[in-house]
Amino acid sequence: MNILIAEDSPSDRMLLKLHLEKLGHSVYEVSNGVELVKHFYDHSEEFDVLVVDLHMPEKSGVEAVAEIRKYQGSYAANWIPIIFLSGSDAEDDILKCIEAGADAYLSKPIQHKVLLAKLTAVTRLAKMRQQLLAANARLEALSTTDYLTNLPNRRAFEHSLRDEMAKASRHDQMLSVAILDIDHFKQINDNYGHDGGDLILREVSKRLIASQRSGDVFGRIGGEEFGLILPHTNADEARVACERYREVLSQEPYEYDDRKIKLTVSVGACKFDNDISQLELIKRADVALYMAKNTGRDKVVIEGY
Repeated sequence: MNILIAEDSPSDRMLLKLHLEKLGHSVYEVSNGVELVKHFYDHSEEFDVLVVDLHMPEKSGVEAVAEIRKYQGSYAANWIPIIFLSGSDAEDDILKCIEAGADAYLSKPIQHKVLLAKLTAVTRLAKMRQQLLAANARLEALSTTDYLTNLPNRRAFEHSLRDEMAKASRHDQMLSVAILDIDHFKQINDNYGHDGGDLILREVSKRLIASQRSGDVFGRIGGEEFGLILPHTNADEARVACERYREVLSQEPYEYDDRKIKLTVSVGACKFDNDISQLELIKRADVALYMAKNTGRDKVVIEGY
């Protein structure tokens, strides 16, 4: 495990580090409560257990741990196990530590077997936390990933779009959004069945990813519709980027069951203005797509141009 020690006494810190390293753990050190809080904020994902001295300068262990627990909130996956250290066995001190958010209490001078026992107990908590984090990551991936193409689904795409719109507004940056639609996709399903249609959707996704510009974000937002977020891109640059994606998807035929399937795509795009909502931005791109569909397909239309 990765363990962060907060101990102001250099000798106690060195002794504790030796004990922990003998037990096979990786150890990181700070010397007071202020450093502990800052180091935790900057590197919280890197640690499995905190070992904190009760009495430290600038900020006591109780104050530091209370601040860390407040920062973590009540979400169980954020709850890193904490062991308090103290030269006192006073009941009031032990109670203060537990109330602040400690999971165990260890008296000085440190005894190797007692330390091992405490670590064994909190290791169980650390492993449960890791399992919970892994399970949550799997659930998050399932809830934000399109099962067929492995691209972000509409929910994840719209979340990314909100973030990019906020960045563009905050930093006065350019941003464009596009919707790409496979032309006559119903005919593909009718002629080759849904297995053939699914293969086309997967292959379109693969080609998009293979030709992806740095920073661009894709998502499957409908049956045969794909959303494109184009950061740092004005309307003219969006046209160039979308034409490139259109050509990548249309130039070479797709193969299914020893048959070649030729397809085209239509794209509608628009630039982001600070005074429009996400819903309006997507609607404008959709209107541009509608124009592309109704003026011959296999083309890119930029809204307003």
